[in-house]
Amino acid sequence: MLMLLNTFAYLAAIEPKTGSKVALITGSNKGIGKEIARKLAATPDMTVILGCRNLELGAAAAKELAACAWPPPKQADVAVQRIDLADLATIEAARDAIASEYGRLDVLVNNAAICFNDPTLYGRTRYTPFEQQASITLQTNFFGTLALTRAMLPLLRASPSPRIINVASAAGRLRGSAEKIAALTSPTLSLTNLEAIMCSFVSDAEAGMHQARGWPNTCYGVSKMGLIAMSRVLARDEPAIMVNSVDPGYCATDQNDHQGYESAERGARTSALLAMLPAENFVSGAHWFEEREMDWTYQ
Repeated sequence: MLMLLNTFAYLAAIEPKTGSKVALITGSNKGIGKEIARKLAATPDMTVILGCRNLELGAAAAKELAACAWPPPKQADVAVQRIDLADLATIEAARDAIASEYGRLDVLVNNAAICFNDPTLYGRTRYTPFEQQASITLQTNFFGTLALTRAMLPLLRASPSPRIINVASAAGRLRGSAEKIAALTSPTLSLTNLEAIMCSFVSDAEAGMHQARGWPNTCYGVSKMGLIAMSRVLARDEPAIMVNSVDPGYCATDQNDHQGYESAERGARTSALLAMLPAENFVSGAHWFEEREMDWTYQ
């Protein structure tokens, strides 16, 4: 089993290399994404781009994180880019802006996601029936993330040591019928086929037939299964890019009304370590939890 060094001390001692690295973290104005950004902003020679739907909230987070640079009192290089995973125009605009400003992307952390907690996010949101949750959840967590990743691939290929970190969840553990599991783990699975599989879940959920057709009873979980499968396919198709998925644990964030038992800072550690892993320690196609490689089945 692979294991990451569970410390950031050695990273702080690394001599900055020529040319700042560029990292884009989605959903990074709060929660786990913000803590990942905080750790990257504190490392030498790193430009951090906060990908946020709300520019005002993103600007406030950027101002806070600018004070995280190492060594103090240097200001960290933190920028903000509007990205809404349900809006392709914002994805394309972000790609163009990063290409124009930096010419490449070294790190993409796909952290942004939505979740309909049962039944109404602890009474704070209006109830949404399961069959209506499916399309909304998959559009953001899977299809939007895939669209952003595809848009950024040319910029990642321009990096000398590119990496993609997909923030997943234990909810995305491999499960379902034997047929579904075989499809998601096929060594010949393509992104196009994976999109079709995820579309079939949405159709089945909307028809109230998802469990009868071998799917687990969770839109969020299926979206994260798709994300982990996407990581594995990309790792195979893009052998020069480190592509990994990460389970941050059950962290106390807005998504669960702060019911989680781990801090967002703890949940951010593995993703940040993978983002900063030295190129000679290349690892790809793995699923991680608490700095250790985790089997997708969680068994």
